[in-house]
Amino acid sequence: MADQETDSALPRLNDSVALLPGIGPKRAALLSKLGIVTLRDLLFHLPRAYEDRRTITPIDSVEEGQTVTILGEVVSARNVRLRGRMSLAAVTVRDDSGRMNVTFFGRGFLANTTFRPGVRAFFTGEVGAYNGPCLKNPEYETMTGDDEDRLHTGRVVPLYPLTEGVSHRQLRRWIHAELDRTAPALKETLPASLLEAHGFPPIHDALRRVHFPEDPAEAQAARTRFAYEELLAMQLAILQGRVTRLAEEKGYRHRINGPVLKGLGKALPFDLTPAQDRVISEVLADMASPRPMARLIQGDVGCGKTMVAIHAMAAAADGGYQTALMAPTEVLAEQHHLHLRDLLAPLGLNVALLTGTMRGAKALHASVARGGIHVLVGTQALFQEATLFHRLGLVIVDEQHRFGVLQRERLVAKGAHADVLHMTATPIPRTLAITVYGGMDVSVIDALPPGRLPVKTRRIPPSKVAGMYDYIRREAEAGRQTYIICPLIEESETRDDLTALLSHYEALSDGPLAGLRTALLHGRLDPGEKEDIMRSFKAGRVDVLFSTTVIEVGVDVPAATTMVIEDAAQFGLTQLHQLRGRVGRGKDQAHCFLLGKPKTKDGAKRLDILCRHDSGFEIAEADLEMRGPGEFRGVRQAGLSDLRVADLIRDVRLLDRARRDAEAILQADPRLEDPTHRMLKETGEHPDHLRL
Repeated sequence: MADQETDSALPRLNDSVALLPGIGPKRAALLSKLGIVTLRDLLFHLPRAYEDRRTITPIDSVEEGQTVTILGEVVSARNVRLRGRMSLAAVTVRDDSGRMNVTFFGRGFLANTTFRPGVRAFFTGEVGAYNGPCLKNPEYETMTGDDEDRLHTGRVVPLYPLTEGVSHRQLRRWIHAELDRTAPALKETLPASLLEAHGFPPIHDALRRVHFPEDPAEAQAARTRFAYEELLAMQLAILQGRVTRLAEEKGYRHRINGPVLKGLGKALPFDLTPAQDRVISEVLADMASPRPMARLIQGDVGCGKTMVAIHAMAAAADGGYQTALMAPTEVLAEQHHLHLRDLLAPLGLNVALLTGTMRGAKALHASVARGGIHVLVGTQALFQEATLFHRLGLVIVDEQHRFGVLQRERLVAKGAHADVLHMTATPIPRTLAITVYGGMDVSVIDALPPGRLPVKTRRIPPSKVAGMYDYIRREAEAGRQTYIICPLIEESETRDDLTALLSHYEALSDGPLAGLRTALLHGRLDPGEKEDIMRSFKAGRVDVLFSTTVIEVGVDVPAATTMVIEDAAQFGLTQLHQLRGRVGRGKDQAHCFLLGKPKTKDGAKRLDILCRHDSGFEIAEADLEMRGPGEFRGVRQAGLSDLRVADLIRDVRLLDRARRDAEAILQADPRLEDPTHRMLKETGEHPDHLRL
């Protein structure tokens, strides 16, 4: 947040927290782990949750299933050793109405350190049963018996993100003192018009209410103000970047009716879908414009994004420009190379593959630099210093969320104002799309090629596994193929509960699948071996391909109709959907079989969602709800996991509001030069990773 010194006697908001009473250098080092370095950081270290300690539940009134707060005195505490190295702190507490048990699994040491007899503490958690009513792993806070306890009890109490060596109690004390001493140095960051329009409290009131509210509603109102401000600053930065890009007139004007593009249209052995035609038109219009293209093609697995990209490559080649296509894995890069070569070589284009492990790269680098290669497909080797282009006019990044922003920019920088096309088969929920990709134009391919059938997905219990292998054998006899996916390449001492690829391959090839043509694919093979294996599988010379997740994206084998995923609950929901998308790419009915018993409720929920939904967009929404935006694939690289207040799931309406307000502000004041927007401009100076 921005600040303004209004009085020379006021502390400086950029002063170190080490200067505060009771902190010093050692505690300042601990606070730095929480991102608290300055006084400003301390003030804006906002609570993650609250406990309503205005009402304390007597022990004799607790009921199983309730979430309660009790205030009890420790009667006894034992460190109970469990199997292995685990331990449990078994604590008995009492109040005037009775006694109950409190247990802390995995934290037996608390019995010897924190919960000595006579200690009084608050405990908040859900009531369960363990030798009677019990709180299992509750939040807790010990009382000291001094006047300061009034800051921590009898009110709505903030709970903060913590690190080892820093307690809620300490943070409350330090923040409470600085609200009176330091907060007056802050100047309002939101224009009065927005405060009035949305009913937000001024910044000083909002800080006091968010840290020490009178009631939960007051805390929520203050939090909403800061979440809105965070989202508004982000949207202003994104939209300003977009405005700058659209004003740029230094891009290439590509030919969109040249001989290569026309030849491609005549050579295709199938008709494009209306969705593909629409997106191709959008891409070609961008390429014909004098402004550099920055477009994302978003679509579910198997929707035909690559064919759109091929049309863009043809248009670039018609103008004498080179294309670089970057993929996240060697297997995917190799598949793209084979597919593009088959389609573009007959049109006179040279397509080459460059990966970090291939041999002969020096000669290939020379050919690319003199313009002998029209389309260069590869992995991160494309943006290394040794790779120089003659006339790079188009950059395509497949599964772009797999790369960091700086990695993508290093490749784009190898061309002067090259057009950029991003592709992802990981559908992004609308709540994230307008934030993550707000600086790009977005095209959605929302239809699959005609004749595609949804993949039937179901869990296979151990009693049905033998029958599944019989089914795989019948499919092979009918000329249809199977993938079997394992989470590990070989046995691991730390994960001996998971299926290892190498041993599983041997056991099945010599057992239930004996006589079938099987092959192994994993990341430790060299590029030539992987290319040979995938070529054999695609040609139908392999019945069952055993693999790790290296085939997760991009691999297109129409005859593959069965996907078997071992230990399926170990994979993320979006990753499971991507794996399932490797089958069902032809006309035959495809099946996805999920094996292994989930060890967690979330694992079981992921498998249930996958069995019930075949739409990648529905699965993306469910994945976002389960994991949160900070863990959603692609969001971490976009910087959204750095949001400190806003939550893109519960704040979707607030995000829409911030987006509309940002658009209105920039329409009236594109450079934020108006004095009322000066503070917005300062608070909107986000790190570069938010400027997409």
